[in-house]
Amino acid sequence: MRKATIFIVVALLLTLCSVPVYAADMPPLPHAFYGDVTLNGSAAPSGTRVEARGEGVETGTYNPITTTERGKYGSADPLGAKLIVQGDIEEGATITFYVNGKTTGQTYPFDSGETTPLPLSVTITAPPPPPPPTVETSIFGIEGSFSISDEGVIEEEIVATSEDEKVTITIEEGTIALDIEGEPLETLTAAVEPSPPEPPENTHLIGAYDFGPDGATFDPPMTLTWSYDPEAVPEGVDLVIAYYDEVNEEWVWVPCEIDIENNVITASVAHFTTFAVIAVPVVAPLEEEEIPPVEEEEEEEILPVEEEEEIEEIEEIEEIEEVVTVTPAAFSVSYLSVSQLEVEPGEAVTITVLVANTGGESGSYTVVLKIDGVKEAEKSVTVAAGESQDVNFSVTREEAGSYTVAVNGLSGSFTVVAPVVTPAEPGVNWAMIGGIIAGVIVAVGLGVFLWMRRRAY
Repeated sequence: MRKATIFIVVALLLTLCSVPVYAADMPPLPHAFYGDVTLNGSAAPSGTRVEARGEGVETGTYNPITTTERGKYGSADPLGAKLIVQGDIEEGATITFYVNGKTTGQTYPFDSGETTPLPLSVTITAPPPPPPPTVETSIFGIEGSFSISDEGVIEEEIVATSEDEKVTITIEEGTIALDIEGEPLETLTAAVEPSPPEPPENTHLIGAYDFGPDGATFDPPMTLTWSYDPEAVPEGVDLVIAYYDEVNEEWVWVPCEIDIENNVITASVAHFTTFAVIAVPVVAPLEEEEIPPVEEEEEEEILPVEEEEEIEEIEEIEEIEEVVTVTPAAFSVSYLSVSQLEVEPGEAVTITVLVANTGGESGSYTVVLKIDGVKEAEKSVTVAAGESQDVNFSVTREEAGSYTVAVNGLSGSFTVVAPVVTPAEPGVNWAMIGGIIAGVIVAVGLGVFLWMRRRAY
């Protein structure tokens, strides 16, 4: 009996001696945190990143964590997710907290195994916004600049008059001004054209101005006003405004209004090129006496009245067709729509705009899509005169957040919503549980030994 008792005591002592070595290798229990979080004085939005840093602090699971509820990080629920600070950390070591990568300036001593409610607050100063883009102008020899948005919207009215006070251009505030590639206009020039192309036969070119850059478009059209001296205009002529079509190498009349009381010609101009005022002879109608009489012997060849009237109508139509001009293609973009305002990561969003051709002939137009000010895609469409066409873009985004959409001066937005992920519970610390069990076994064994010894005596 005594030998059995000695054997049990030795076994218990050996077990007791092995426990401290095992416990010495155990890492400290983690320290958990949760609480309110504010950003720039307001409840931090969902998706805010909260992180703990310090000597020996590990990052990975639950550090950092991303908020799923506005103004809260972690949960007070014992089983809820929390910011977990763990690693090879000394008791009392300083832990520093960060929100969206910016230090809160708050610290807390590491306390193994504790759960601490700790409100966090940080102020993140936004960088100053970049200066707004401008249109650099050189109009009739006068230098200047005007504000323009990233979508090409003129943010202040532009009015400029030539040195001889004959020509004035007016671009209204809110006009969308784009270059030939559909980008916001960067420069604007207007100057006398010293060597304009020759005007059509039997016409006289009174004055010409070159407006640049070529191909620039304006929606709505800008206003071009041209003053003239009536005494300098010969009798028997009409004044018209025309632009030079470099592709077809010809002058094209522009619809205009003539104010004979104030001696002003006004036209709406939707694009830039060379413009001029041209004097066109007025065609006088034929007088009846100019029609040669019909000799008697030719009476049998006289056409019936109906046929003669039909021929006269055809001749009149042909004369009209000679002077009728076709206005160039002019485009406007409207009705921007976003198919879905909220989508999940990777889900497609369709952006649609309506392109209308208000000009007199068919033409092509480029539509440019920008996301957060960065060019995403572009499409060129050909639209017949007086017709309109939908243009669609499909985009996807993987990262959660709000995205701004811009298409040729029109804007909208959509939001990518991150799916709510229920965090897994922290794993079981088997090393700690094993140490506790070993300690219990040692205590029970020691108690049995003392009881048996007492009975033996």
